[in-house]
Amino acid sequence: MQGLHRDERLDVLALGLQDTPPGSAAVSLAQRTTRRDHDALDAVRVLSLRGAPHLHRRADLPVLRRELRPRSDAQLAEWAPGHGVTGVEHVDALVELIRSEFPGDTATKGELSAAVGSRAPRELTRWCEGCGAEHVLDGVFRLCTLLAGVELEPAGSRLVFRRPQGPPPPVEPPGEPTLLTAYLRLVGPVTRQDARTWLGAGPRDPWPELRSVVVDERVLLLLHDAGLLPAPDPPRVLLLPPRDPYLLGPRWLVAPDADVARRLWRPVGSPGAVVVDGVVTGTWRSSTTGRTMTVEVDAPRGTTPRRELAAQAELLAHVRGADALEPHVVVV
Repeated sequence: MQGLHRDERLDVLALGLQDTPPGSAAVSLAQRTTRRDHDALDAVRVLSLRGAPHLHRRADLPVLRRELRPRSDAQLAEWAPGHGVTGVEHVDALVELIRSEFPGDTATKGELSAAVGSRAPRELTRWCEGCGAEHVLDGVFRLCTLLAGVELEPAGSRLVFRRPQGPPPPVEPPGEPTLLTAYLRLVGPVTRQDARTWLGAGPRDPWPELRSVVVDERVLLLLHDAGLLPAPDPPRVLLLPPRDPYLLGPRWLVAPDADVARRLWRPVGSPGAVVVDGVVTGTWRSSTTGRTMTVEVDAPRGTTPRRELAAQAELLAHVRGADALEPHVVVV
Protein backbone atom coordinates (compact mmCIF):
# COMPACT_ATOMS: atom_id res chain seq x y z
CA MET A 1 0.00 0.00 0.00
CA GLN A 2 2.98 2.32 0.33
CA GLY A 3 3.51 2.32 -3.43
CA LEU A 4 6.95 0.70 -3.56
CA HIS A 5 5.65 -1.52 -6.38
CA ARG A 6 5.18 1.70 -8.36
CA ASP A 7 1.40 1.49 -8.55
CA GLU A 8 1.47 5.29 -9.07
CA ARG A 9 -1.37 5.82 -6.58
CA LEU A 10 0.86 7.60 -4.06
CA ASP A 11 -1.48 6.91 -1.14
CA VAL A 12 1.61 7.29 1.04
CA LEU A 13 1.44 11.07 0.60
CA ALA A 14 -1.33 10.96 3.22
CA LEU A 15 1.54 10.45 5.70
CA GLY A 16 3.84 12.95 4.05
CA LEU A 17 7.38 12.25 2.88
CA GLN A 18 9.89 13.63 5.36
CA ASP A 19 12.60 15.73 3.73
CA THR A 20 15.34 15.30 6.33
CA PRO A 21 18.11 15.45 5.23
CA PRO A 22 17.13 17.69 2.30
CA GLY A 23 16.43 15.68 -0.82
CA SER A 24 15.09 12.66 1.07
CA ALA A 25 11.51 13.29 -0.04
CA ALA A 26 12.60 13.32 -3.68
CA VAL A 27 14.23 9.90 -3.24
CA SER A 28 11.15 8.50 -1.47
CA LEU A 29 9.01 9.83 -4.31
CA ALA A 30 11.29 8.41 -7.00
CA GLN A 31 10.99 4.95 -5.42
CA ARG A 32 7.24 5.13 -5.96
CA THR A 33 6.61 7.04 -9.18
CA THR A 34 8.27 8.34 -12.31
CA ARG A 35 6.58 11.70 -11.73
CA ARG A 36 8.85 14.35 -10.19
CA ASP A 37 7.12 17.67 -10.73
CA HIS A 38 5.54 18.93 -7.50
CA ASP A 39 3.00 21.02 -9.39
CA ALA A 40 1.86 18.02 -11.42
CA LEU A 41 1.47 16.04 -8.19
CA ASP A 42 -0.20 19.03 -6.49
CA ALA A 43 2.33 18.48 -3.69
CA VAL A 44 3.93 21.06 -1.46
CA ARG A 45 6.76 21.14 1.08
CA VAL A 46 5.82 22.43 4.55
CA LEU A 47 6.86 22.11 8.19
CA SER A 48 4.37 19.61 9.57
CA LEU A 49 4.71 16.49 11.73
CA ARG A 50 7.17 17.06 14.60
CA GLY A 51 7.99 20.41 12.96
CA ALA A 52 10.04 18.67 10.27
CA PRO A 53 9.87 19.48 6.54
CA HIS A 54 7.57 17.08 4.69
CA LEU A 55 6.18 16.77 1.20
CA HIS A 56 2.36 16.64 1.31
CA ARG A 57 -0.50 16.85 -1.12
CA ARG A 58 -1.87 20.36 -0.97
CA ALA A 59 -5.36 18.90 -0.55
CA ASP A 60 -4.23 17.28 2.74
CA LEU A 61 -3.03 20.51 4.36
CA PRO A 62 -6.40 21.34 5.98
CA VAL A 63 -6.33 17.96 7.74
CA LEU A 64 -2.79 18.58 8.97
CA ARG A 65 -3.67 22.02 10.31
CA ARG A 66 -6.82 20.76 11.99
CA GLU A 67 -5.23 17.77 13.67
CA LEU A 68 -1.87 19.27 14.64
CA ARG A 69 -3.39 22.48 16.06
CA PRO A 70 -3.04 22.38 19.86
CA ARG A 71 -6.33 22.64 21.72
CA SER A 72 -4.91 22.93 25.24
CA ASP A 73 -1.81 24.17 27.05
CA ALA A 74 -0.76 20.56 27.51
CA GLN A 75 -0.80 19.95 23.75
CA LEU A 76 0.99 23.25 23.11
CA ALA A 77 3.73 22.29 25.59
CA GLU A 78 4.49 19.18 23.51
CA TRP A 79 5.74 21.47 20.72
CA ALA A 80 8.36 22.97 23.05
CA PRO A 81 9.36 20.26 25.53
CA GLY A 82 11.20 21.44 28.62
CA HIS A 83 10.08 25.07 28.37
CA GLY A 84 6.83 24.90 30.34
CA VAL A 85 5.11 26.90 27.66
CA THR A 86 1.48 27.95 28.14
CA GLY A 87 -0.86 30.28 26.32
CA VAL A 88 -2.60 28.20 23.68
CA GLU A 89 -5.05 31.07 23.32
CA HIS A 90 -2.23 33.16 21.82
CA VAL A 91 -1.44 30.77 18.96
CA ASP A 92 -3.80 32.50 16.54
CA ALA A 93 -2.18 35.88 17.29
CA LEU A 94 1.22 34.44 16.32
CA VAL A 95 -0.26 32.90 13.18
CA GLU A 96 -1.65 36.26 12.11
CA LEU A 97 1.66 37.96 12.91
CA ILE A 98 3.55 35.51 10.67
CA ARG A 99 1.18 36.35 7.83
CA SER A 100 1.15 40.13 8.33
CA GLU A 101 4.87 40.59 9.01
CA PHE A 102 6.22 38.18 6.41
CA PRO A 103 9.34 39.92 4.98
CA GLY A 104 9.41 39.89 1.18
CA ASP A 105 8.27 37.18 -1.21
CA THR A 106 10.55 34.60 0.41
CA ALA A 107 12.32 34.50 3.76
CA THR A 108 14.73 32.21 5.55
CA LYS A 109 13.74 30.78 8.88
CA GLY A 110 16.01 33.29 10.62
CA GLU A 111 14.54 36.23 8.71
CA LEU A 112 10.96 35.27 9.45
CA SER A 113 11.73 34.54 13.10
CA ALA A 114 13.42 37.94 13.48
CA ALA A 115 10.45 39.69 11.86
CA VAL A 116 7.95 38.36 14.38
CA GLY A 117 10.03 37.67 17.53
CA SER A 118 9.81 41.11 19.16
CA ARG A 119 6.04 41.37 18.60
CA ALA A 120 5.03 37.77 19.34
CA PRO A 121 3.02 36.99 22.50
CA ARG A 122 5.51 36.74 25.37
CA GLU A 123 3.97 33.45 26.49
CA LEU A 124 5.30 31.87 23.28
CA THR A 125 8.83 33.35 23.34
CA ARG A 126 12.03 33.08 25.36
CA TRP A 127 14.89 35.54 25.71
CA CYS A 128 18.06 34.60 23.82
CA GLU A 129 21.18 35.94 25.54
CA GLY A 130 23.36 35.26 22.51
CA CYS A 131 21.17 37.34 20.19
CA GLY A 132 19.95 39.78 22.81
CA ALA A 133 16.40 39.31 21.51
CA GLU A 134 13.15 37.45 22.06
CA HIS A 135 12.69 34.34 19.93
CA VAL A 136 9.52 32.35 19.41
CA LEU A 137 10.07 28.83 20.76
CA ASP A 138 11.28 26.81 17.80
CA GLY A 139 8.66 24.04 17.80
CA VAL A 140 5.85 26.54 18.27
CA PHE A 141 7.24 28.72 15.47
CA ARG A 142 7.41 25.74 13.10
CA LEU A 143 3.84 24.72 13.94
CA CYS A 144 2.53 28.24 13.40
CA THR A 145 4.05 28.49 9.92
CA LEU A 146 1.88 25.51 8.97
CA LEU A 147 -1.20 27.04 10.60
CA ALA A 148 -0.51 30.32 8.77
CA GLY A 149 -0.48 28.63 5.37
CA VAL A 150 3.25 29.19 4.82
CA GLU A 151 4.94 26.83 2.36
CA LEU A 152 8.62 26.03 1.80
CA GLU A 153 10.59 26.32 -1.41
CA PRO A 154 10.42 22.89 -3.13
CA ALA A 155 14.10 22.07 -2.58
CA GLY A 156 17.27 23.28 -0.93
CA SER A 157 19.42 22.68 2.11
CA ARG A 158 18.08 25.78 3.91
CA LEU A 159 14.54 26.35 5.06
CA VAL A 160 13.21 29.09 2.78
CA PHE A 161 9.59 30.10 3.24
CA ARG A 162 7.23 31.52 0.64
CA ARG A 163 4.88 34.38 1.42
CA PRO A 164 1.42 32.88 2.08
CA GLN A 165 -1.10 33.48 -0.68
CA GLY A 166 -4.83 33.94 -0.44
CA PRO A 167 -7.00 34.27 2.66
CA PRO A 168 -5.87 32.83 6.00
CA PRO A 169 -6.69 29.14 6.47
CA PRO A 170 -9.86 28.69 8.54
CA VAL A 171 -9.70 27.38 12.09
CA GLU A 172 -11.54 24.07 11.93
CA PRO A 173 -12.98 22.21 14.91
CA PRO A 174 -11.53 18.83 15.91
CA GLY A 175 -12.70 15.96 13.74
CA GLU A 176 -11.98 12.31 13.09
CA PRO A 177 -8.38 11.11 13.71
CA THR A 178 -7.53 11.12 10.01
CA LEU A 179 -3.75 11.18 10.47
CA LEU A 180 -3.70 8.24 12.86
CA THR A 181 -6.06 6.30 10.61
CA ALA A 182 -3.81 6.87 7.59
CA TYR A 183 -0.75 5.86 9.61
CA LEU A 184 -2.35 2.66 10.86
CA ARG A 185 -3.67 1.75 7.43
CA LEU A 186 -0.39 2.35 5.60
CA VAL A 187 2.13 1.27 8.25
CA GLY A 188 0.37 -1.18 10.59
CA PRO A 189 0.53 -3.47 12.40
CA VAL A 190 2.20 -1.25 15.00
CA THR A 191 2.16 -0.39 18.69
CA ARG A 192 0.56 2.71 20.12
CA GLN A 193 4.04 4.01 20.92
CA ASP A 194 5.07 3.64 17.26
CA ALA A 195 2.13 5.84 16.30
CA ARG A 196 2.87 8.37 19.05
CA THR A 197 6.51 8.61 18.01
CA TRP A 198 5.53 9.28 14.40
CA LEU A 199 2.85 11.80 15.26
CA GLY A 200 4.91 13.65 17.86
CA ALA A 201 2.95 16.56 19.29
CA GLY A 202 -0.64 16.19 18.24
CA PRO A 203 -3.98 14.63 19.09
CA ARG A 204 -3.99 11.12 20.50
CA ASP A 205 -7.69 10.86 21.31
CA PRO A 206 -9.95 9.58 20.07
CA TRP A 207 -8.10 6.64 18.55
CA PRO A 208 -9.65 4.75 15.66
CA GLU A 209 -11.15 1.38 16.53
CA LEU A 210 -8.31 -1.15 16.74
CA ARG A 211 -7.83 -4.89 17.05
CA SER A 212 -4.88 -6.94 18.23
CA VAL A 213 -2.75 -9.28 16.15
CA VAL A 214 0.25 -11.38 17.18
CA VAL A 215 3.44 -11.09 15.11
CA ASP A 216 6.50 -13.08 16.21
CA GLU A 217 4.85 -13.60 19.59
CA ARG A 218 4.38 -9.85 20.10
CA VAL A 219 1.04 -8.08 20.26
CA LEU A 220 0.55 -5.35 17.66
CA LEU A 221 -2.44 -3.28 16.59
CA LEU A 222 -4.35 -2.96 13.34
CA LEU A 223 -7.33 -0.92 12.30
CA HIS A 224 -10.43 -2.89 13.17
CA ASP A 225 -11.53 -3.13 9.53
CA ALA A 226 -8.07 -3.81 8.08
CA GLY A 227 -7.55 -7.19 6.47
CA LEU A 228 -4.36 -9.23 6.52
CA LEU A 229 -4.04 -9.97 2.82
CA PRO A 230 -1.15 -11.84 1.20
CA ALA A 231 1.47 -9.26 0.29
CA PRO A 232 3.01 -9.24 -3.20
CA ASP A 233 6.68 -10.04 -3.43
CA PRO A 234 8.63 -6.92 -2.46
CA PRO A 235 11.08 -5.30 -4.87
CA ARG A 236 14.38 -7.21 -4.76
CA VAL A 237 16.54 -4.29 -3.61
CA LEU A 238 15.68 -0.76 -2.50
CA LEU A 239 17.85 2.10 -1.27
CA LEU A 240 15.49 4.14 0.90
CA PRO A 241 16.34 7.49 2.48
CA PRO A 242 16.33 8.05 6.24
CA ARG A 243 12.78 8.28 7.63
CA ASP A 244 11.12 6.88 4.52
CA PRO A 245 7.55 5.81 5.39
CA TYR A 246 8.60 2.15 5.01
CA LEU A 247 10.73 2.60 8.14
CA LEU A 248 7.88 3.87 10.32
CA GLY A 249 6.72 0.51 11.68
CA PRO A 250 8.10 -1.45 14.65
CA ARG A 251 11.87 -1.30 14.33
CA TRP A 252 12.39 -4.93 15.32
CA LEU A 253 10.07 -5.96 12.51
CA VAL A 254 11.52 -3.65 9.85
CA ALA A 255 15.17 -4.32 10.76
CA PRO A 256 15.43 -7.63 12.65
CA ASP A 257 19.22 -7.36 13.06
CA ALA A 258 19.79 -5.25 16.20
CA ASP A 259 23.18 -4.00 14.99
CA VAL A 260 21.67 -2.78 11.71
CA ALA A 261 18.87 -1.09 13.64
CA ARG A 262 21.37 0.75 15.86
CA ARG A 263 23.23 2.03 12.81
CA LEU A 264 20.06 3.02 11.00
CA TRP A 265 18.15 4.92 13.68
CA ARG A 266 20.56 7.51 15.02
CA PRO A 267 19.63 10.70 16.92
CA VAL A 268 21.43 12.78 14.27
CA GLY A 269 22.75 11.96 10.82
CA SER A 270 20.93 8.71 10.14
CA PRO A 271 22.02 6.82 7.01
CA GLY A 272 19.65 5.43 4.40
CA ALA A 273 18.32 1.87 4.54
CA VAL A 274 19.32 -1.01 2.30
CA VAL A 275 16.19 -3.14 1.90
CA VAL A 276 16.50 -6.63 0.42
CA ASP A 277 13.33 -8.68 -0.11
CA GLY A 278 11.43 -6.35 2.19
CA VAL A 279 13.87 -6.50 5.12
CA VAL A 280 16.39 -3.83 6.14
CA THR A 281 19.76 -5.60 5.93
CA GLY A 282 22.16 -2.66 5.96
CA THR A 283 22.71 1.05 5.53
CA TRP A 284 24.01 3.39 2.84
CA ARG A 285 25.41 6.87 2.45
CA SER A 286 26.33 8.85 -0.64
CA SER A 287 28.88 11.53 -1.44
CA THR A 288 29.60 13.50 -4.59
CA THR A 289 32.97 14.55 -5.99
CA GLY A 290 32.84 16.35 -9.29
CA ARG A 291 30.54 14.30 -11.53
CA THR A 292 30.88 11.08 -9.54
CA MET A 293 28.37 10.11 -6.88
CA THR A 294 29.68 7.34 -4.62
CA VAL A 295 27.12 5.17 -2.84
CA GLU A 296 28.74 3.44 0.12
CA VAL A 297 26.76 0.37 1.17
CA ASP A 298 27.32 -1.18 4.60
CA ALA A 299 25.69 -4.62 4.33
CA PRO A 300 26.87 -8.24 4.53
CA ARG A 301 28.76 -9.12 1.36
CA GLY A 302 26.87 -11.41 -0.97
CA THR A 303 23.46 -10.42 0.38
CA THR A 304 22.82 -7.49 -1.95
CA PRO A 305 22.61 -8.35 -5.67
CA ARG A 306 25.03 -6.13 -7.55
CA ARG A 307 22.84 -5.58 -10.61
CA GLU A 308 19.87 -4.39 -8.59
CA LEU A 309 22.14 -2.32 -6.36
CA ALA A 310 23.66 -0.61 -9.40
CA ALA A 311 20.17 0.15 -10.72
CA GLN A 312 19.25 1.74 -7.40
CA ALA A 313 22.41 3.85 -7.48
CA GLU A 314 21.40 5.01 -10.97
CA LEU A 315 18.04 6.08 -9.58
CA LEU A 316 19.71 8.07 -6.79
CA ALA A 317 22.04 9.75 -9.27
CA HIS A 318 19.11 10.70 -11.51
CA VAL A 319 17.18 12.21 -8.60
CA ARG A 320 20.12 14.18 -7.28
CA GLY A 321 21.84 15.24 -10.45
CA ALA A 322 19.82 14.09 -13.44
CA ASP A 323 22.28 12.99 -16.14
CA ALA A 324 25.19 14.99 -14.71
CA LEU A 325 26.20 12.36 -12.12
CA GLU A 326 27.84 9.00 -12.64
CA PRO A 327 27.07 6.54 -9.82
CA HIS A 328 29.76 4.39 -8.27
CA VAL A 329 28.86 1.71 -5.71
CA VAL A 330 31.22 0.67 -2.90
CA VAL A 331 30.25 -2.21 -0.60
CA VAL A 332 32.09 -2.04 2.73
